[in-house]
Amino acid sequence: MIRIEKTTPRFTLKMSIERMGQDLNVSLYGGDVAHIGAVALAIPHPGLQDDEKVDASVSLLCVTGHKEDELARDVSHTLATAFHCTVSVACGIHLDNATPQEINEILKVSNQLLAQAIKDLS
Repeated sequence: MIRIEKTTPRFTLKMSIERMGQDLNVSLYGGDVAHIGAVALAIPHPGLQDDEKVDASVSLLCVTGHKEDELARDVSHTLATAFHCTVSVACGIHLDNATPQEINEILKVSNQLLAQAIKDLS
């Protein structure tokens, strides 16, 4: 299992990745209250425009009122195309009264965790 975390003055985000055979099961969570806000499942396939490239189809389940769906989608798609495997991502990040700048910081830190995950999985 891979566990990565990054702390800022306002929040901590954590990512855990467990290999399930060739596939990956990922959790991305943190802030004031960790939870499950969205779940994404990415399945790789040959690209529709160029079958030499890998693409992925992503299915999403979202909890009403939560906004983690695009983040879960992006993480699952990125990992599925990078490692040519099925990837599930459960994502839940809550920051009380988050400002637009703090939301951007959450996305920035999430991308840093994803980049580290790719290095650790390679």
